[in-house]
Amino acid sequence: MKQFSIYKPKTVEEALAALSTGEKAAAIYAGGTDLLIRLKNRLYTSPDVLVDIKGLEELRFVRYDETGGLVIGSLVTLGELAEAKEAVHYPVVAQTISSISSPELRNQSTVGGNLLQEVWCPYYRSDYRCWRNGGDICYAEVGDNTEYQSIMGAKKSFAAYPGDLAITLAALDAKVTVAGPEGRRQLTIEELIPGEVEAEGKIQSHVLRRNELLAEVSIPPPENDELYLFGKVRKREVWDFASASAAMRLSLDNKTIRRASVFFGGIATRPWRDRRLEDYLSGKELRYDLPDSAIQEVLVDARPLPHNGYKKDQAVGLLNSMLADAVSRVK
Repeated sequence: MKQFSIYKPKTVEEALAALSTGEKAAAIYAGGTDLLIRLKNRLYTSPDVLVDIKGLEELRFVRYDETGGLVIGSLVTLGELAEAKEAVHYPVVAQTISSISSPELRNQSTVGGNLLQEVWCPYYRSDYRCWRNGGDICYAEVGDNTEYQSIMGAKKSFAAYPGDLAITLAALDAKVTVAGPEGRRQLTIEELIPGEVEAEGKIQSHVLRRNELLAEVSIPPPENDELYLFGKVRKREVWDFASASAAMRLSLDNKTIRRASVFFGGIATRPWRDRRLEDYLSGKELRYDLPDSAIQEVLVDARPLPHNGYKKDQAVGLLNSMLADAVSRVK
């Protein structure tokens, strides 16, 4: 296992100071479910210094009120969030979390860590000097691209962002608060995870600099007459990421869709918003023939690699099933 030092700050400010010392190989240690794997495998991107923030109680809370909605500290575990009474107004969040990995990992993984997790491309995880490891090639583009690669919007790296919670939070119009040396800033999920960000000679999925941390997530209050849906397809029911997942929010006037928000996961370098599909659904009535007509508008700009075109079929199938579920709910 790679050798490393560890520092335990007592406040967020102390943590930010430790991350700002000039040590490029410093990293935040919270749940550690991804980080420890990287350390054990001695990956190129493994840090030399860990800033252990697990003791920062100011980042461990769940609050709800009807005006401000739900606010979640970044150190809340997935398991804690799924069971929090404050989150009962957003059942799709617990549904999403129940599909993530195993109970043991959900009880260890934090909300912040899940959103900021590294991609699981086999080349990146095997320490190939690809774009994400400081190199100048995406091996997935020319080699095996069967499982964890993108079919949408890739530029340099074709590794797919694996987070399911991010697409559900994006569909719910959630925002995150990022703390850094210059203060705090608020971002949407799309702004937080644009997919391919060049940082210190490598590519990462999110925009956080090495001297910043994710402090909290906020979800606006739910509105009346809304439907929230989530679906996921994966090779194995546990210990695996989505080959395709989808989260949808439908704002309704009776049976008519006033506004649609649709995000896909597992198919792109970021949570993928299908705006063409959203535009198509807006103004449509939730009736029996809508799922079959809507699938013609799903991911029309997909550009699969040679061996992962099945991901579009899975995403289309998910969307069809989710809309059929929505139709059945408003009868």
